[in-house]
Amino acid sequence: MLVIKPIDDKNFQKELVTLCGGTYKESALAYAAHDCEDDGETIRFPIGVCQFTLSGKDGVIDTLKPCPGIEDEEAMMIMTRACTAFLFRCGFTRAVVPQGGADPTLLQKLGFTASDDGTAQLDVMKYYTSPCHGEQ
Repeated sequence: MLVIKPIDDKNFQKELVTLCGGTYKESALAYAAHDCEDDGETIRFPIGVCQFTLSGKDGVIDTLKPCPGIEDEEAMMIMTRACTAFLFRCGFTRAVVPQGGADPTLLQKLGFTASDDGTAQLDVMKYYTSPCHGEQ
């Protein structure tokens, strides 16, 4: 069973971000994707992590990475949507992923557009209010 939850334990966040090849940021928020038993609590194995910071009107997704050996694009997409929906509900207007923060193919499938500076960006206001979310 796929479970995506905010991470409330900074030690666990640090371990998961490091495991997935990212750089832990103490001030960052994060979501974790896990494969769990049917009880939804007992973790079989971690799938990936989405670590992000809040800056002005932007949410900066510093790390959006699967765990080594895990290829679950659907779980990664759902976790990213959890993050961008959080940003939308909090009034942030844009999600930005720095170069190297996530797989570019995954970001493109999610509706992010590549910028000349190497970042990928998503207008979250437009994404969640437009009748056709994928076309920006």
